[in-house]
Amino acid sequence: MLACLALVAGNVRAEQKLYSLEIPDGQAATFEVPFWVDHAGEISVQAEWSSNRPLAFRIEPPGGDGVAMRRSGMSPIHLRMDVRPNQLRPGPWTLIIHALPLNGAGQGRLTIDLPDPPSLNPTEFAEPERLIEDWQKPRSSHKGLGQEHRRIIQSTESFRKLLVESNNRSPDTCRWQDDLLQWLATQRDLAIDESVNPDPATGKLINQMVEVIRTVDEIRTSRDPVLIGPPPAERVKRTSWERLRMSQLRSVERRLDELLNAVQRNHAPELQGERWPLRMVSCLTATERYFEQRWIAGSDNTPNRDLAEAQWRPLNRAATALEALAGLAGDDVIRLRTRN
Repeated sequence: MLACLALVAGNVRAEQKLYSLEIPDGQAATFEVPFWVDHAGEISVQAEWSSNRPLAFRIEPPGGDGVAMRRSGMSPIHLRMDVRPNQLRPGPWTLIIHALPLNGAGQGRLTIDLPDPPSLNPTEFAEPERLIEDWQKPRSSHKGLGQEHRRIIQSTESFRKLLVESNNRSPDTCRWQDDLLQWLATQRDLAIDESVNPDPATGKLINQMVEVIRTVDEIRTSRDPVLIGPPPAERVKRTSWERLRMSQLRSVERRLDELLNAVQRNHAPELQGERWPLRMVSCLTATERYFEQRWIAGSDNTPNRDLAEAQWRPLNRAATALEALAGLAGDDVIRLRTRN
């Protein structure tokens, strides 16, 4: 079902468009909103609606030429997209909103803020220079350092470049990436400058994180027909295929549950009070659900697609940096009490 949005009349500035949103009950619906961008700057889309149905949003440049911005989830949703001068081309941009055929009608409001024209006096509204925190700055690898220290510097630097210097960094809706980078930079500097290595319990837990991330990555890249299908057409063979597939996936889900429990116990000294481990593991669990279900329901109809696509590159780089840091920790020795 292709639907359209009604433009709401009102006293709004020329660079802002307001629309009313009508979500039909139990039907799939696609809304297409064309708009014109005359100036470089930020496009901001804000949407809120009354039903508890998730919606998927996508901003496409004119003619579909360029990288689209995606976001999906429950109300409210906020998208931001920077438009550079070389992206200003003839033709309309398009905001596409898709609703799956679920129960629950709803009404909502959509606001699109377009870039303002440049000021006649650029210095009058000049933005302050962005402040770079110490943990966002690179650290060079000196020749005198050992291999393990160089490895933690290089892997943390790779993660830092993705978050700080990349021009197309995806939004971190799970809110773990910057906190982890700051923690990694702190642990790196303690190890190199003060010879303070992570506690063995911390090394054990972050190694567990790395192993589960790599396990989920194997599902993401798998070509095993037991996981990706196609399922056999014959009913008996399909039942056997589903049972075997579930058996393989159950072990992955069990490892995710064990990791979540380990993070919640918070027995690792360097992770006391840190929020990123729980957020990262929760995000990892959501991406695993997408990777395992996309072969059954189809990637467009599987929840968490945008989340998984946005989070997986940071997750892989984080795993490499965490693995390097864990290599600095000693063995977690279990000490038995002796009898008197």
